[in-house]
Amino acid sequence: MKRLHIIYITVIMLSLASCVEPPLHLPGQELAVDLQVAQTELNVVWDNEVQLEHEWYYGWDLKDDSIWGHIGYPTPTRYEVRRYYKGDNPKGMHTNLDAFTTNTSRFRRYFQFGYYDMLFYSDIDSEDGTQVLVMNETPDSVIATTTGTRGISRSILNMSRANSGDSTGVIGLLNQPEIFYAAYTENVYISSDLNDYEYDPVENIYIKHLEAKLRPLVYIYLVQFILYNNEDGKIKGVNGNAALSSMASATNVNTGHTSNTPAVVYFNTRMKKNQVVDGQACDVIGGKLTTFGLCDNEPYTRSGSTYSGSRGNLKNYLYYDLVWNNGQVKTYDFEVTDQCLAQAHGGILTVKIDCSKLTPPESEESGSGSLFVPTVEDYDEVFWEIEI
Repeated sequence: MKRLHIIYITVIMLSLASCVEPPLHLPGQELAVDLQVAQTELNVVWDNEVQLEHEWYYGWDLKDDSIWGHIGYPTPTRYEVRRYYKGDNPKGMHTNLDAFTTNTSRFRRYFQFGYYDMLFYSDIDSEDGTQVLVMNETPDSVIATTTGTRGISRSILNMSRANSGDSTGVIGLLNQPEIFYAAYTENVYISSDLNDYEYDPVENIYIKHLEAKLRPLVYIYLVQFILYNNEDGKIKGVNGNAALSSMASATNVNTGHTSNTPAVVYFNTRMKKNQVVDGQACDVIGGKLTTFGLCDNEPYTRSGSTYSGSRGNLKNYLYYDLVWNNGQVKTYDFEVTDQCLAQAHGGILTVKIDCSKLTPPESEESGSGSLFVPTVEDYDEVFWEIEI
């Protein structure tokens, strides 16, 4: 089978410009021609905005930034490429998989004539070089999951199963996935016919243009608990523990479709006292949660922002710890299903709490208390030792 010597793909992040490489040659023709087989632009796109100015009361200061990182979606700097060859049949199976990483804005690889599917996804830029996001690859697709985490007991898992109405499906507590982006382009045809290419008389080359848009497959939920009537200080603070139930445990990187199996996703919180919300004094607990989204859901590029999957029967509960002024800790839950269904691809989740109506923890002798294993012991310390 004939082979093109080189495919030249230019990865352009946002508005970065590309450079023209030396001419390439197509073998097997009577006359040698200069051929640039493909020029691909990969743009990171995100247009699902939340109304931070009017709905996000917790705010985001430098301390939050140091604990959880930037509040928004970061710009990736490195990409994984998966190239699936299908021969002459656009509906054929993937007969060959080529995997490589690009650290720059352009890369070169050999291509055979025929059809290809191309998967691009961003690597995780981690300061310490570790990540909880796990990519499980097969010849046909990549499935993203995360590792499990400590910090929760069997009792809260049972509570989550009872609340969701699904006693067998919940797989346990998972870490939050890091934000990453992906694009999947199918049936890229590499032809030996020069009529399939655009001739550039200035550079004297033939060009095949490809375009792909990378979009996030992990979504951000900003979570806030507004505490009213806490003037007497009965709620002393938080120990940082919280979780959101009935979220997808994995996602298909190629299609962006999330799994059917629900999981509880753990995240951390921080308390800010003496805030004002709608003219009323209160305390506000906040945190940032990243997740694959709701179960059996399409990416927002296909379905919009509201949920259209088959697992609408699942209930989403926020579980959170409150520390009382006597030092005891109790876990509470609050259903946020409607908020999640209306914001299926990220947004703001708000819980309003009337502290005068809270049921206090039972005495230590009765065995009551937090269902979490605390990750922070000194609730009022300025320095938060939070395991992300």
